[in-house]
Amino acid sequence: MTKQSGNRRLALAALGLGVIVGIALVETIPRLLPGLMPAKLRAVQRIYDARSSWEGMMQGDRELGFTLLPDLDLDFPSEGRTIEIRTKRLLDLDIAYRDLGNGAPPWDIVVLGDSFTFCDDSPAEECWVRRLGERLGRSVGTLGVNGYSNLAEARLLAKVIEPLAPKVVLVAFFPNDFKDNLHFRNWTQTGTDDYWQWMRSQRRSDLSDTLANYSILYRLIDAARRYGSRETYEHQEGGLDFVFRADAWWATVLEQPGATPGYKLSEEAFRAMAKTAREGGAELMVLLLPFKEQVYWDVARRYTKGGDELELSDIDAPMGAVTRFLASEGIRHCDLTEDLRREAAKGRQLYLRAGAHWNDAGNAVTAESVANCLARENLATPAR
Repeated sequence: MTKQSGNRRLALAALGLGVIVGIALVETIPRLLPGLMPAKLRAVQRIYDARSSWEGMMQGDRELGFTLLPDLDLDFPSEGRTIEIRTKRLLDLDIAYRDLGNGAPPWDIVVLGDSFTFCDDSPAEECWVRRLGERLGRSVGTLGVNGYSNLAEARLLAKVIEPLAPKVVLVAFFPNDFKDNLHFRNWTQTGTDDYWQWMRSQRRSDLSDTLANYSILYRLIDAARRYGSRETYEHQEGGLDFVFRADAWWATVLEQPGATPGYKLSEEAFRAMAKTAREGGAELMVLLLPFKEQVYWDVARRYTKGGDELELSDIDAPMGAVTRFLASEGIRHCDLTEDLRREAAKGRQLYLRAGAHWNDAGNAVTAESVANCLARENLATPAR
């Protein structure tokens, strides 16, 4: 061996050792000293921890795609705090629900929806569903499940309407349901028994999925690959502290409000739920839940490409299409947008800083808005 080749091998060995040590530091230090992590790295960690925890809360279901596991008692990672999540089996069905500590089923009012109805970023006592029950003096329970689409909710209602026999069914619609409907429809055509297992296979391999669950370095690389091109903007002014981001799926919906495939699937689901509720002797009301940028459009437009050219009527057009459809079908509905905007105009922060969900104040406003809608429709009168 020549002296030159020996030096080269030593250099390569030193380089390899340096890489190993560097990876070990990246994987170890954030776990031992999380407070030293930059804010954006902590945000990435929280997103992946939440996703891992969320998917671990589910079990596959051939008809619904997935359902909550019963008897869960865990802490869910949220912004700046952890949220205690407890689930119980729904009667003798192979379905579970989040226990909000407000009474066991059957309930007078049943609420269906996705994470906004599950309240995964809210303690049980702050969740708008529990607050609604307290405001009305009625038993109200949530069957919300993170990631559910309108199509899945229609199937869920058909399973529970007879054993629960509720007087009122509330279905919470959030604009990303358009996208989730398409995913759910595609899953139903695969013949598989687990929606989330199928969804993971569309995003990454089993090895990548394992690394995303356990490796901080991989999470950073994966986040850069998946979200690096997505523009995000921080806004701190007048007591508001928000992160806004432009999601491409919403731009597509804005171009053709009321005409996209996902929208048509929402129509299909609402018709099915109206029929199920009617045959089950229940009154149905659809709740239209606006997203953060929609409520704070006067601020978010500054950070949105072409925002100066978009008016509120443009941003609200897809929700308007849903409203017109529901009215034409004679389906009761309640659009919470103006109530939330009214409170937002007072300088109140109603949504999480980076997340899409309501904070505790937003949950309170939502509960009051829904209670007033129910009163206007003579479905429930707030307790004095």
